[in-house]
Amino acid sequence: MSIILTPFAKLLLLFYNITGSYAISLVLFCLVIRLILFPIFLKGRKSMLAMNGLADQQKMLQQKYARDRERYSIELQKLYEREGVKPSGGCLWSLLPMPFLMALYAIIRQPLTYLMEMTEDHFNAVSNLLYGDVLSFRNAQLQIAQDVYNNYDQIVTAIPDLAGMPKIDFTFLGMNLSNTPQLMFWKSDEPMGIAFGMFLIPIISAVLSIITTIVTNKINAKVLGVVRPMDSSTRATMIMMTLFSLWLCFTLPAALGVYWIANSVFAILQEFLNVPFLRKHLKKTEEEKAKRIEEEKERVKREKKAQADAKKKAAEEMRRIQMERKLNKSIATASREGMRTYARGRLYDPDRYPTFPYKDPNQLLQEESVRQQLKAEEDKINQEAMKQNKKKDKKEKKAKQAAPAVEETAAVQPAAPVPAPAPAPAQEAPEEEEGFVEESFLEEPEDNEE
Repeated sequence: MSIILTPFAKLLLLFYNITGSYAISLVLFCLVIRLILFPIFLKGRKSMLAMNGLADQQKMLQQKYARDRERYSIELQKLYEREGVKPSGGCLWSLLPMPFLMALYAIIRQPLTYLMEMTEDHFNAVSNLLYGDVLSFRNAQLQIAQDVYNNYDQIVTAIPDLAGMPKIDFTFLGMNLSNTPQLMFWKSDEPMGIAFGMFLIPIISAVLSIITTIVTNKINAKVLGVVRPMDSSTRATMIMMTLFSLWLCFTLPAALGVYWIANSVFAILQEFLNVPFLRKHLKKTEEEKAKRIEEEKERVKREKKAQADAKKKAAEEMRRIQMERKLNKSIATASREGMRTYARGRLYDPDRYPTFPYKDPNQLLQEESVRQQLKAEEDKINQEAMKQNKKKDKKEKKAKQAAPAVEETAAVQPAAPVPAPAPAPAQEAPEEEEGFVEESFLEEPEDNEE
């Protein structure tokens, strides 16, 4: 938690070192938070403005579906979706200052811890020094905050570790802002003037809350150009914010009341600064709405034209069919019954709803089973044929690869002498071979003579 609160405490302490006033530091702290959240607040105001622009349509729907709440909710949701409005947009953004208010409350409730950086041991020593007793570290810091400022030198002298502790005066116009205002201020132990001033802080905060709501309503009417009386929801919001301000300021330290007053003043000023932005946003929204309406009209126009063209085309097609049927003699012949030419109607067509012969489902299943078996056998035969073809192709490929290898070997190596064949036994040699040898021998001299 200290990691989150330390930056806020450092910022508040920086403003105090610059101004020297605890109340002015709270006002500047509120101003910085407002400036940081300005875009978010502006977005929330735009959402609220859009909701106010739909007030008339919402009222019409409420009157139209007064007896049907479910239908009213559905139509209202459709209206929001059509206009691009989020009902919770304005309320959500208005709750964003709450985390900062809670952080500031923690800092104000324990100023010795977050502003003066005092540990629990130091606090016990200081409370024992000032009051002779050890007070609660978490709940008694507001009680002794101003006493620490008044006895600063004594504390620093007695506890040297606190020599660098910031010296903060929590009073403003004589009022101790670390104290809580009392509703019955005349019973306070403080002087009447100071007690009455503390009493005025919650009253001023509540009045400014009412003024903020009225100014917001007036600016909405100014931007929209329509003057409307304050509706019940706006009146309820105003009352709720007023009661919340009173409760907040009468139950918490007066420093938070000062912060809430500054927040209301800056909220009023911001409403006037929002006017040009809201007008620009409203103008842009109206242009987008007009463009959306024109696009919707064009879409409806195109759909109607397409439907008319489709109907026209269908009518022309029907007329063409009717003319063809009127001119078709076969239709007239099929419609004839005896001497009556169109006994079955001029548009009778015997083939309009064709019929199919009946087949037994079991026979169809058998035929399908036989067909599948034939197909399986055919696929098996084709696979075997493919396997044989692949084997044959492999053999041919190997033979082709072996033939060039033999030729290359013969070309590279010289031809080895062929050994003479051994003479065969005389009884086994055939006569035809001897005659062939003699004939060849006799033919050689004839060649030489030539």
